[in-house]
Amino acid sequence: MRDYHSKCLPLFSFLTKRIFFNIIHAMVERGKWIDFEGVGGSGKSTQIKFTHSALDAQGIPVVSTREPGGIPEAESIRELVFHLKHEGAVNADHQVAFFFAARHLSIPKAIFTPLRNGINVLSDRSYPSTAAYQGYGEHANLSAIEQIANIVVNESRPNGVILLDISLDTSIKRLNLGGTNGDPYDDEKVEYFERVITGYRQMAEDHWGNLNWYIINGEQPAGLVAKEVQTVVRKILSGK
Repeated sequence: MRDYHSKCLPLFSFLTKRIFFNIIHAMVERGKWIDFEGVGGSGKSTQIKFTHSALDAQGIPVVSTREPGGIPEAESIRELVFHLKHEGAVNADHQVAFFFAARHLSIPKAIFTPLRNGINVLSDRSYPSTAAYQGYGEHANLSAIEQIANIVVNESRPNGVILLDISLDTSIKRLNLGGTNGDPYDDEKVEYFERVITGYRQMAEDHWGNLNWYIINGEQPAGLVAKEVQTVVRKILSGK
């Protein structure tokens, strides 16, 4: 009997720790995933920095990431797609495949893991960008994009999508002023930008992807945009 107890003790200890871990983990409130979207020059990166700093100052756990990218493997795919795009070597369907391959690698680590641990995630683009750019911009199949997204992000979806809406003229002016930083999509023709902007507005109106979209006028000064963004972020974090 003593030998039996001695053999069972380690197993009992392991199971006890495992159950305790699961209980504690279940008690941690899941973080919120907020996706920032918009055409080039809309100010996404600036607003993500403002939002990250504001949440951090309030002691609210937060991390920031970007898509495609977020982890080294996905960043490599990003660089490859940008290179091939510059060379004119990939069509819309190729780009969709590459971008979702990057997400398949990055989302579990850069987004799902923090969310499970109660950390909020601010994402500079996600799969709605693929719908806007490759779908509306380059005529890829929007239904196929949504179906692939359902497979890749089946565990969780963004709790809110913040669309920083700007006009074609503002986008071009800001990109000409700030540069494209090697992003081939920011070097596209005017007609391309028009399709992307129109696509974003239509997606927000339709709540594309069964997502909660929030449109903010990105034409305003950055400080005013930040105030509106903070209002929306508070609403998303509160679950309202």
